Amino acid sequence: MKKTAVLLYPRFSEYELTVALSILRQGDKDMVAVGLSPDPVVGEAGLSCNVHTTIDALDIEAVDSLVLPGGDDIGYLKEAEPLFDVIRALAGRDALLAAISSAPFLLAKAGVLESHRYTVGFTKAERGYIGVFNENTYVDAPLVADGRRLTAKGGYFVDFGIQLGRMLGLDFDETWY
Repeated sequence: MKKTAVLLYPRFSEYELTVALSILRQGDKDMVAVGLSPDPVVGEAGLSCNVHTTIDALDIEAVDSLVLPGGDDIGYLKEAEPLFDVIRALAGRDALLAAISSAPFLLAKAGVLESHRYTVGFTKAERGYIGVFNENTYVDAPLVADGRRLTAKGGYFVDFGIQLGRMLGLDFDETWY
């Protein structure tokens, strides 16, 4: 079984991953925590997390999905070209790309949202200022699944986790959430 890669970066939003990680675990899905460096990563709530590998060393052949949490300073990643290379490579392999809150920015910056409907936790003015989003495919909804892309606004992390599990075909207890 292939793995789900989960990106961890300084000040990522821990709570946005809680349900998704629980469902991945219930569904016996192997996960790999990926960082930009091998150093521990501290999330926005102060939780320190170890990574299993770096974005440069990630074996994309072993990955069928990528989960991208938002964070209060996603702009920290705007120059992370190795991350965008991995996102584009996974999109080319038809991997499931799931991003919540501000993280759809990473998919848009990598150029893999252009023809997909999406949502994001930014206002229209913010999306315009950032300059990487296609307004023609934006949907003002809590959660949007389009092909192998899943995006959600941050407050809908429960729906995001459940939909991620469904899209991966995992066996998990939906009534628990």
